Amino acid sequence: MQGLFDLRGRYLVCGSGRLPIFPALVPNPRCRRDSSPLGHTLPRGFALVEDRSALKQQIKEANDIVDVVGGYISLRPAGPTFKGVCPFHDDHRPSFDVDPRRQRYRCWACDKHGDVINFVQEFERVSFREALVLLARRAGISLDSFKKSPHEESRALMLDVTRWAATEFQQCLLDSPLAEAARLYLGERKLSGEIVRRFGLGFAPPDWDWLVKRAQSAGMNLELLEKVGLIARRDEGSGYYDRFRDRVIFPVRDARGQTTGFGGRVLPSSPLAARAPKYYNSAETPLFSKSDQLYGIDLARQAATKAGFLAIVEGYTDVLMAHQFGIANVAATMGTALNDRHLRKLRTLVPGVVLVFDADAGGNTGVDRALEVFVRHEMNLKIATLPEGLDPCDLLVSQGAEPFQKALAEAVDVFEYKLDQVWKQEAGQGIEGRRRSVEKVLAILATAPAERTVKMELMVNRVAHRLQLKEETLWARLRELRAASAEGGTLREQQPGLRELTQPGSPEVMTTAAPAARHEVDLIEVLLAEPKLVAQARGEIAGRELEHPGLRRLLEGLYALLEEGLPSDLDHLRDGLDNELLMDKAEQLRERGLAHPDKSASFASVLERFRQRRQQQRVQELKFQVSAVQDHDEAVAILRQLAHHKSDPNREIVN
Repeated sequence: MQGLFDLRGRYLVCGSGRLPIFPALVPNPRCRRDSSPLGHTLPRGFALVEDRSALKQQIKEANDIVDVVGGYISLRPAGPTFKGVCPFHDDHRPSFDVDPRRQRYRCWACDKHGDVINFVQEFERVSFREALVLLARRAGISLDSFKKSPHEESRALMLDVTRWAATEFQQCLLDSPLAEAARLYLGERKLSGEIVRRFGLGFAPPDWDWLVKRAQSAGMNLELLEKVGLIARRDEGSGYYDRFRDRVIFPVRDARGQTTGFGGRVLPSSPLAARAPKYYNSAETPLFSKSDQLYGIDLARQAATKAGFLAIVEGYTDVLMAHQFGIANVAATMGTALNDRHLRKLRTLVPGVVLVFDADAGGNTGVDRALEVFVRHEMNLKIATLPEGLDPCDLLVSQGAEPFQKALAEAVDVFEYKLDQVWKQEAGQGIEGRRRSVEKVLAILATAPAERTVKMELMVNRVAHRLQLKEETLWARLRELRAASAEGGTLREQQPGLRELTQPGSPEVMTTAAPAARHEVDLIEVLLAEPKLVAQARGEIAGRELEHPGLRRLLEGLYALLEEGLPSDLDHLRDGLDNELLMDKAEQLRERGLAHPDKSASFASVLERFRQRRQQQRVQELKFQVSAVQDHDEAVAILRQLAHHKSDPNREIVN
């Protein structure tokens, strides 16, 4: 794209953007624009502006608000202004107004308003200074004299580290003899060299310290590599080891194209394949949270905006193969179900989302989770079903692009899909089957806000029509379900801090009516904060002793890691669990555990409470046996055990 220069005027024109001319500007007739909203590169060479207010004005004038906002959300012309869906609240209609004349934005529903710097600050959830830095980089303005805050500096350094590591991994894959098996594996998966380069795929060799050594040679800060989850300290405390070994590396980039984390797929031929997770993601860091990341979103957003929807698949190779076949509006969640955080971001980019399931997965919890999200947001959400046993990658390789494109085109509204599903399951079960169908659907609708919106009216109307019931009856039952929820009928409603610690829809969620016992919570807190105590806990406490199903699952996961010879920490535990909400809660428990001033004392206290509980339970059993036994001598023997326990409360009672 050619830039138009007028050294007599004030502005340099490049496409639809304007850049103020300063005497020190070095003319450069080449401008380019990439797909990221803050990634536009314009001519460099500005004179350094020491005056901060002048610098701020320079940055604002160099970033046209329509261009910047349009990089984040879809805008359409509306007379002299541009309109779109507000990204700052659950907008039911386009309430967001961008005025290019005044270089201001305003939402007429939530009253968010400001200039281009305010917008970036709000959308990116960064400080004013950070927003200024992002926009300066977009315009190619030097900020050498602009002192950064510690947070800005830390984030910038972490991004430098992840960018460096992504380059190292990719160069290894492309050039190193160490990566021959990885290149063969990608060839067997039918991935082209062009798509491998476009997505920046790499390889982490099997050595324990390959990346550590390269970082030391390059003068990289090892503490920063640890902070972004690439390396970890050895148990003995001396030195580091690589967290990704013998794996194909998939850099995970945000919508601006910045590498924030990594995913790794262990090679099938690797000795690690038998005992390590197949896929391994970066740990939660200040840059990376898998609960709101979408793999490939940086390369999919432009095509998704054009198509009007984004297709969400489940795996890295599904995304890669879709793009290889020219279907670019495809991204993937990071091993988690689509959630509210995803949808809040996506609805500013596209009006619709299509979730892609194979025939088996589409009938399970994925649809229920999607429907729960759908009823809480004003967004078009559909389900596309592939032939049984085929994921998108397999379908594309075996049959080409047409069947996959057809599945996307024929995607069904998620609510209609659920109604069809329950009707097929229960239609032959008479009145009781119809009742169960109603309960299944209304239980999901009850998770939505209580207001009687147009969307809720339409859904209830569709249920009534499909199941041949009166709408008044359905509304009455919906109110009952919401009232039960408000009164704390299940763990999910009764204790929000521990809600949904098991998979939605599982018997564990439905039958666990009490909050988790304090001693069980304390145990998981201290073990997640101090993994070295897991071995001692395993010798003292059996997993079955924990009554809360979610906490029991976490404890058993830690024990399983110990048996496999892996570190019993949260990072490794995350790879063996597919429950996003459970892992979110585990993060909170770990943070609380880290706040304990004396973890050893806390652990000793927890062990004592488990012993006391064990003894109390045994005493209750013995008392019950005394009342039930018929034989006099046997009753005396049981009473003797109880007497011994009263005289020595620490005595272990045995059968």
